[in-house]
Amino acid sequence: MPARLTIPTALAVTLIIAACGGADDAPPVSDSWSRIGPDGETLADNDPDHHCIFDERTGLMWEVKREDAGLHQPGQQYSWYFADEQINMGEPGARDDGDCVNSRCDTEGFASAVNEAGLCGFHDWRVPTRNEMMTLGDRRLMDETGLIVDPAWLPHVKAGEYWASETFRLYPQSAWAVDMRHGLDRADHKKEVKAVRLVRQHRTPAQEIDG
Repeated sequence: MPARLTIPTALAVTLIIAACGGADDAPPVSDSWSRIGPDGETLADNDPDHHCIFDERTGLMWEVKREDAGLHQPGQQYSWYFADEQINMGEPGARDDGDCVNSRCDTEGFASAVNEAGLCGFHDWRVPTRNEMMTLGDRRLMDETGLIVDPAWLPHVKAGEYWASETFRLYPQSAWAVDMRHGLDRADHKKEVKAVRLVRQHRTPAQEIDG
């Protein structure tokens, strides 16, 4: 088994064709987003001091990376680790094997630290699924920014892979990740380090997320 597994899926194709903004004349994905302040308050659309974004379409609230010293500063990377066997399928991954500050440097440890701190006033943050991450994508941004997400709303996006919460069933020593440059997903060893962006379900979605 190779150290890295590149396995494009129908999910990735869905992102490129549909989830990434759909038709060129469709409104931007970010049209359904709101900026959220540190205590959960809704901010003006042009307020740069947001700590989270809320997507009315999906009902999801997302962590925003910030340059201030703390849990959410950009550039931090985490190994994939979850103690829950329903998530890890018997292979918990690599505990505290990433490169970060202010938390244990793995997926579970980072989510736990953010929940303890109460980002945007909430304590139910978690690592997203692939489907959830792909709802952020808008393929029309790729030529302009080199990314599938809008940096005006989600600054400091890593041009690379973000861990998802799902184990790769055919090889449970690996887990899934999504690349923010083009939206393709692939499986990689859980010991590898990647960025993480946390999510929470804020309210019932206006549109169901497949999967």
